[in-house]
Amino acid sequence: MKNKIFSSAIIAMPASIYLQFFNKYIFSDWDFLKYLVVLMVLDTFLGFIKHWIVKDVSSKAYGMIAKKIMVYCAVMILANVIQGFTVNGEQQATLEWFSTFCCTMLMVREGLSIVENVEAIMPGTFPTKIIKRLKDFDSNTGDKL
Repeated sequence: MKNKIFSSAIIAMPASIYLQFFNKYIFSDWDFLKYLVVLMVLDTFLGFIKHWIVKDVSSKAYGMIAKKIMVYCAVMILANVIQGFTVNGEQQATLEWFSTFCCTMLMVREGLSIVENVEAIMPGTFPTKIIKRLKDFDSNTGDKL
């Protein structure tokens, strides 16, 4: 029994060091991540339904999900680092807004994708003016088409 407790302590101590490092330098906003995962799962589910209805379901979509997860992870790590970096041991407040921007951007992106999927599945769910307004900015540059 004492051996198991000692072994657990030996394993847990380095693990806590890695977790502290991860929370400080990689990513720490776990509450936000829960919300983002909910939207990503909903978007994926609705996207599958949309493609199932038009009978063009493909395994290629699963690769797109993996790509999306990797890109989103990179954005969240960037946001955490930019928000929490220090100079001479002091956290810099200059770019604190950047983390909020990145997280908001991810949520809006998922939200827009959900709206697009809902409209593809059941046209007319959202008012036409809203859909038209969203489509005005459907480009790589963000400029109106």
